[in-house]
Amino acid sequence: MKLTNILGLTCMFKPVSSKKIACAKDIACVKGIACVKDITYVKNIVCVLSVISFLTVSGGEVSAQPGSLQQSYREKVKEYSKEIKASGYSVSAGMEKQKSAKADFLPSLSGNADFQYTGNALQLSKEIPSLGVPVEFTGRNSKYGASLTLAQPLYTGGALKAGLGKATAEKEMAVNESQRVTNNILYDADTYYWNKVALDEIKNVALEYMESVSALADVVKGRVEEGYTDRNDLLMTQVKLNDAEYRYIQACNKAEVARMSMNSFSGVPFDEIIETDTIVQPLVDEEIEGDYFTSIYSRPELDIAGNLVEIEKYNSRIASSRYLPSLSVGVSGSYSSPGYDFMKDMDPNYAVYVNLSVPIFEWGKRKNTRRIGEFSVMKAEANRDKIADDIRLEIETARYSYTESVSKVLLTENSLEKAEESENLAKEKYLEGTVSIVEVINAQIYHQDAKINYIQSKLDAQIAKSALLRAMGVIDK
Repeated sequence: MKLTNILGLTCMFKPVSSKKIACAKDIACVKGIACVKDITYVKNIVCVLSVISFLTVSGGEVSAQPGSLQQSYREKVKEYSKEIKASGYSVSAGMEKQKSAKADFLPSLSGNADFQYTGNALQLSKEIPSLGVPVEFTGRNSKYGASLTLAQPLYTGGALKAGLGKATAEKEMAVNESQRVTNNILYDADTYYWNKVALDEIKNVALEYMESVSALADVVKGRVEEGYTDRNDLLMTQVKLNDAEYRYIQACNKAEVARMSMNSFSGVPFDEIIETDTIVQPLVDEEIEGDYFTSIYSRPELDIAGNLVEIEKYNSRIASSRYLPSLSVGVSGSYSSPGYDFMKDMDPNYAVYVNLSVPIFEWGKRKNTRRIGEFSVMKAEANRDKIADDIRLEIETARYSYTESVSKVLLTENSLEKAEESENLAKEKYLEGTVSIVEVINAQIYHQDAKINYIQSKLDAQIAKSALLRAMGVIDK
């Protein structure tokens, strides 16, 4: 049996011989469909008045490639996201820091130029006995020149090696931070995407509900005109029709806001329409691939905490290196005045040097600095362990929420089928005159609520799935 919806009428097509079509003689036309007043034979069709199309129960039109539209939206978000771009800049900066730290191991060349004027030049007076007269030497008032110095550090107490290790750890932390930001952005993208799809689906449900109540109002109007029922029934259905129209307007507003929010998050102009799934895809007992126990090591947050531990270790080594010997060599070449024999002309010169510096006594600062570094490392390790515990809890919580959400999808789907059947029965009995219009209206409301609950459960399941993938660190894989 195949069910379809034609302007508020649920029609069941059977590949069998002709069957009787039973419609009450007072059923009014629904949007141009003529009412049938007598028992008529219509080949292969049995039409029964219905409120909401069974298409929603059976899932409706499904995208040809489930997931492809969602992935396309993800790519738009990743390309537009300012946070992802900012984290990418941090990675680039980290790479430059690492290159700078490597350059510290290489010789450095520096230039210097100076000029000095002395008001009272140096004088030297020396009496030479053989001459019998004193000899005087007078320096020059001005001194100027330029020099180049090439220096090479040989030992810095481990500061250069620790500096390179710290720069490398900071770069890795920037990469992990970029992945953390990307994971969170993709989770938000999934939330925007499925929320928009769900509100579109709810909007369609509200439209079907409005058309269904309109069809019921026409039926009741026909029965009132024929004298089969009281006018109060018509007034009640007209009130519910107004309420249905109000709900539809609300659903349209929420759907439009969700669409604009989704566009804004991906950088798409508001007047453009992003293609999405037509319904929220139901997840029924879908298992997430991956090891829940080892997936903790896929989380960038844990890697960031580990990077912070390494950075604190390198900071401790850098601080302690100030109290260790340092050794460097260099050569300096100059071209300055006064030159040789105190002549005013500029003359070249050079110097080769070895510089050794050994801290001797610092009033216990060496020990204090070492202990500060040890405590900083222990603090970072404790924070890493806490983050690991939080991630384990997050994974287990997300796993439980996902399992429960899938169960709710099955439960609400079952409730929806029963609500649809209950409404059909209520309508049949109303046409037979065995129940009041109140029971029909209540059945319509229950069916409407059941459809919305089913959509909400599917939405919760999709978001719970994304939350679990993010908790496992595989949402971007």
